[in-house]
Amino acid sequence: MNSQQAIGDNDPNGDRPVDNPPAFNLPSSVVGLAVILIAVHVLRTMVISQESDIWVLNGFAFVPSFYQASPDQLLVPFSPYWSPITHGFLHGDWTHLLINLVWLAAFGSAVARRFGALRFMLFLAFSAAAGALAHFVFHSMDNVPVIGASGAVSACMGAAVRFAFVPGRSMEHATTSPAYSLFQSLLNRNIMTFVVIWFGLNWLYGSGVIDLGVGAQIAWEAHMGGFIFGWLTFSFFDRTHEARVNDALYNRLS
Repeated sequence: MNSQQAIGDNDPNGDRPVDNPPAFNLPSSVVGLAVILIAVHVLRTMVISQESDIWVLNGFAFVPSFYQASPDQLLVPFSPYWSPITHGFLHGDWTHLLINLVWLAAFGSAVARRFGALRFMLFLAFSAAAGALAHFVFHSMDNVPVIGASGAVSACMGAAVRFAFVPGRSMEHATTSPAYSLFQSLLNRNIMTFVVIWFGLNWLYGSGVIDLGVGAQIAWEAHMGGFIFGWLTFSFFDRTHEARVNDALYNRLS
C-alpha cells in the first residue's frame, strides 16, 4: 500500500497528474495504524507463549466484570483504566483483523483525510471507548473479553455518513466539501436508510439470528456505540467545519 501520492515527471509543481492515480492511496495515519494492528497480532499469535497472551488479554482486553473487582484481584492491576482503548489493538484471529482493516481502509481513509492525523487518532481513541461503554451498559457483569477495532471502525462509518452522501460528490472530493449538520443528516432519506440497514444487520449478526460462522460472539453493541459516537461528534473533529467557523468569525469581526 502506498500512502503517498505519485509525483508526475512532467509536472514542475510536483502535483500528481489526475490521469495517473495510484492504485492505493491510503493516508499515512491509516497505514501506520494498520501496521501496528498487524504487528500486535503477529506478536500474539507467532511470538509470545499462550501464557503470555493470557496476560495480554487480562491487561488490555475490555472485560466489563473487571470494574466490579479491586485492583489487587486483577492479574494486571488498574487495567480497566486503559482497556476501553487498548482492546481495539487486539483481534481474535486473522479473519477478524482483516475484516477490520478492509473497513478501516474504506471509511477510515476518508475520515483521516478530513480530520488530519492527530484529530483522527484522538477520534479513534474516543470511539473505541464509546464502543466499550455501549457494550458495558448491556453486559456490565460479563466476564468475556471484548477485543477488536470494530467500535472505532464503526465510528468512522458514522462520521462518514455526514459527508459521504453529499449529492454529486465522490468520497475523495467529499473529504473537503461541506458536510451535513446532524439535523440535516437525520432528515436525509439516503442516510437514514443506510443507518437503519446497518443497525439491523449488526443486530442480526450480533444476536445470532444470522450466523457468520466466526466461532465467537459479536459485540454488536460496541459497533452501534462507536457508530453513534462518530455520527454525533463528527463536527468536533472536522477541520473543514472549524475552518468555516473561523472564517465566519473573521468576517463578523472585519
